[in-house]
Amino acid sequence: MSRYPVAFYFSAVEAFGKRIGAAECALDRFREMRDEYDRLFKAFDEAYKRTQKSELTEKIAALDKERDGYAYVMQKVAELWEKKLEDESLAVHGRRVSQVFRDYGFRTSEALVAENAKVHNMEQKLAERELVSDLQMMGLAELNRRLDNRTGQIEELMGKRNEEKSDVVVGELKAAREKLDGHYRSFVTYLNAVQELQPEESLSKAAQFYNADLAKIELQYQQSRKKGGKEEPEAEPEEAAEA
Repeated sequence: MSRYPVAFYFSAVEAFGKRIGAAECALDRFREMRDEYDRLFKAFDEAYKRTQKSELTEKIAALDKERDGYAYVMQKVAELWEKKLEDESLAVHGRRVSQVFRDYGFRTSEALVAENAKVHNMEQKLAERELVSDLQMMGLAELNRRLDNRTGQIEELMGKRNEEKSDVVVGELKAAREKLDGHYRSFVTYLNAVQELQPEESLSKAAQFYNADLAKIELQYQQSRKKGGKEEPEAEPEEAAEA
């Protein structure tokens, strides 16, 4: 799991904790290792959450909601002009603006970074003289100005939010992950040894369930790599304990 980005790694170690937490085993060593895993996972969880939190997140979300409203109204008004007006001299204004939204496949449900990029590309097109005239004709020039303005504000706040994730916080997360990962590996080795010497049905079921969890996480990870266009070496998902 060392190759996993932190979000996928979190899902895997959380799944392991849940499966092993539901397992029954009378061995003292098992309980000690499980308690230590719980402690290290909580420390990792807290460090992970600190990297995700920011007072700027709510401000960004509010600006994005405003921006989505401007974009939605612009697109719908343009489509109405295009489809509902019989006068071609008027409908053409809506058709040209609607086409910009279609060309870039604009959707307000996209991730912030993707939406930012699309707005910038659209604004370059909408800045052309003919389209500027179209927007003015349909009374959408002010909404377009606000759309562009809010995107700039969102990007600025996102930059500040990234700066807030200081090296100290990131360092804490890295250290917490390394400690948890080391114990996880030791725990898996121990569980496999128990299954060799003194098989426990409860541990076998936990291993089967966890391996199924890992298979799903691995599939999601591979799908995310394909979407991102990344070329990374293939690796097999890790297993918890032998069934």
